[in-house]
Amino acid sequence: MGLEVLPLHESFVAEVTGIAPTLDVNDAIFKEIERAFYTHSILVFRDLNMSPEQHIAFTRRFGPLHIMEPLQFNLPGYPEVMVVSNVEDGSRPKGLKRAGWGWHSDGEDKIIPNAASFLYAIELPPEGGDTLYADMYAAFAALPPDIQAKILGRRARASRIELHNVHYPHLPALTEQQKRERPDVHHPMTRKHPRTGWTSLYVGRWCIDVDGLPKAEGEELVRYLQDFAVQPRFVYRHRWRVGDAVLWDNRCTQHCATPFDDTKYRRHMLRTTLEGEAPMQAERAVVRPAPHQWVAAAD
Repeated sequence: MGLEVLPLHESFVAEVTGIAPTLDVNDAIFKEIERAFYTHSILVFRDLNMSPEQHIAFTRRFGPLHIMEPLQFNLPGYPEVMVVSNVEDGSRPKGLKRAGWGWHSDGEDKIIPNAASFLYAIELPPEGGDTLYADMYAAFAALPPDIQAKILGRRARASRIELHNVHYPHLPALTEQQKRERPDVHHPMTRKHPRTGWTSLYVGRWCIDVDGLPKAEGEELVRYLQDFAVQPRFVYRHRWRVGDAVLWDNRCTQHCATPFDDTKYRRHMLRTTLEGEAPMQAERAVVRPAPHQWVAAAD
């Protein structure tokens, strides 16, 4: 059996089957996988058996890798691999605990956000710990026309400084040096994808208000968009199995880790991250076309 791409949701997400569990594929097969990625925004791989070297090598075929910080949560000997885990080695955490609880796209609070992330499940709890994904192409397309018109060409302010303690209350407060390294950023609310040209909504949990609008009005608009974007019709729930890996495009999706009892169960996962680019402003709406046109548009 050769490579197959099986849709898992009516608007995005597909499972890739028929390839080696190490993801060692030739260039022709990789091009099909890459095309499927830009078509579906999220790819699911099952029953993998990857070494860190293989995990890194496959991700690097999509582009340069990003080294996540703080460095203490990266896999020893493999700085390209971030450890997402509640497992401890003695009293020392092996990875970042409770990562991603709350809707967001990776790096949205940074000057250069992360392009994509590839998360691999090594050890899982028997219950809980699913990940939700939301389709930001579909969310933008479904917005009322007056809201689309209002946000096209606008930027929103995202602030790690103001919201770090809100989203990561279990972590130490930012130091003054960290605050200087993570200044507020102003990103397009409507983002043009550099490969497909399609327009997505780009407003996640780090956003606070909107450039050019009174503060209260901007905050209200941000809250409206945050709630609108994660309606059930736009969401896929991934129920993890050991050996799963999910590759998602941060430029046109959001995701949210769901809680589990981390005082009782272990969850250990490895993530590689693709370096991004400055978000491109969509000055006009380019709605993702109907499914039968996706492949051509994504090439």
